[in-house]
Amino acid sequence: MIGSNGNYWESLCKRCGLCCYSKTVEEDRVVYHMDMPCRDLDTDTSRCRIYETRFKDNPTCRKMTLLKAMLAPYLPPSCGYVEWAQRKGIRFARKLRIVYLHGHR
Repeated sequence: MIGSNGNYWESLCKRCGLCCYSKTVEEDRVVYHMDMPCRDLDTDTSRCRIYETRFKDNPTCRKMTLLKAMLAPYLPPSCGYVEWAQRKGIRFARKLRIVYLHGHR
């Protein structure tokens, strides 16, 4: 499934950048704070400025894993990893309403 270099796995990502925004998981919804991106996210391109060294250079960056694709309720349905898990029948996260908040909290 996933080669030793992870190219197949990483190719599932659509590069939307949503995982790079601050989010709050509440009782029945996930709120994406669109005014609070990761410091390394280029918001014009939705690309990480330090992608190759992101885990070393940014301790808050978290790797996308199979378990997250299967279980993380904060990932939107449009996420490539979520779509993959749904196609495989292994997406078990509870469904939450997604809210995109623009402006300050």
